[in-house]
Amino acid sequence: GNSSGGNSGNNNGNGNSGNNGKSGSNHGKGAGHVNATTGDKVEVTGNKVTVRHPDGITEKLENGRFSMKDALGRTIIDRQATPADVSRLKAL
Repeated sequence: GNSSGGNSGNNNGNGNSGNNGKSGSNHGKGAGHVNATTGDKVEVTGNKVTVRHPDGITEKLENGRFSMKDALGRTIIDRQATPADVSRLKAL
């Protein structure tokens, strides 16, 4: 029969999970931009804000937490987010 041929297109649903800095990985839901002055890449998805600085430092606000990682992915800061964190990242 022909019953198994219909699902062959469902294998590429997770192809965008690796965020390797390609500018094209920003499609789909959420908004993002690059700050022309600083070079910071800002991505907003739902209630998560991620900022990637040109030097490789990444800042993230998610679920009321603020975290900062260095260029090698090591956590520098992980704490409860403050209103100042929220306004600073949203201003970028």
